[in-house]
Amino acid sequence: MIAVRALFAESVHPSESRRDNPVVLDLDAGRVKITQFFIGTATVVIGLIGLLSAPSEEYDGIGVAVVVLVSLTTFPVSLRWFIGGWPTPKALVAYVVYADVSIGACLLLKQDLLTAIGGTVLFAVVTMFAVIAVRPLVYWMHMAATVLVLAIVCVRAALNDAASGWVVIAHSLTMLLMFGAPMILVIYVSELRSRAQQSLVDPLTGLRNRRGLFAAVETILLTSHKDRSAQMSAVVLDVDGMKHVNDTFGHHTGDAVLVDLAQHLRAVTSHSWVVARLGGDEFACVSVAEPGTTEPRIEALVAALSDTRVMSGLSVSVGSASTEVGVGDSEQAILLLLRTADAEMYRAKSARKQSGDYRGSVQG
Repeated sequence: MIAVRALFAESVHPSESRRDNPVVLDLDAGRVKITQFFIGTATVVIGLIGLLSAPSEEYDGIGVAVVVLVSLTTFPVSLRWFIGGWPTPKALVAYVVYADVSIGACLLLKQDLLTAIGGTVLFAVVTMFAVIAVRPLVYWMHMAATVLVLAIVCVRAALNDAASGWVVIAHSLTMLLMFGAPMILVIYVSELRSRAQQSLVDPLTGLRNRRGLFAAVETILLTSHKDRSAQMSAVVLDVDGMKHVNDTFGHHTGDAVLVDLAQHLRAVTSHSWVVARLGGDEFACVSVAEPGTTEPRIEALVAALSDTRVMSGLSVSVGSASTEVGVGDSEQAILLLLRTADAEMYRAKSARKQSGDYRGSVQG
């Protein structure tokens, strides 16, 4: 039941959603919805199989009650897949654990041991999901549990003369092949994850790039704000006099300034901000939260960045903006939001030049 409750958890931190969740969520909302619908359908079908087989000769005594109770839990879990957002990384792990325990318990309680061997094919559904949805360690733990259940059922079948030894061996090898086939996907999925991650990260600073920013915000909307609007806020900044630094001291010095600023951004932003380098010396911090809750957060971040001095005393100019956004229109909303914040930043830069609070050259 702990796993069931964890699956219903909705909270997710922007810093965790992309880092800990290996599922490539760079899909539009429609494709993610189709994926969830398939997983929910598979869950409820497995529950129906359990309910239909419980009163048969395959179970007796307490086994009937256990299988019925386990099967009934699939309905709220499948409902969560149908109407909820994409689960958090911890909830995905909880789902795999829940599925393994539920299927394993039902198979171990079967009296017809030969059909129990065949019933382990249900693990193949979970295996395909685990390959793409959870970390490799969780996947291998799932595989170990699957093989253990298969081994116990096969040994019981052999000891109870449920069928000839050759039949038991044949069924066992068939199931092992079905479990093993998805392992081939692990190699390819791992490589795809690595390449996808690289394409989302700025190689100089280690922050997200523009594409990574869009992907992270879409992930947050899918996990935390699927069925309701949210307020998205952006704080944009750039380094004053960056061109002068590059022209005078070389791009290697300019790169050092950008790395220093990236480290500072990591230090002053909380987990509620997605931080990215948009290009050149321009950076952005984006937050998605409940409407009406972001103003204090924006003010605090703008205040912290307005007083920032990077290498050799260079200052930064900062601008901010907010807007309402929903799932499916996040990319256009981000683009408009960044343009608005960018315009605010240049207005602030111009005002600071007039007031004299502008450090656009290297201090000795």
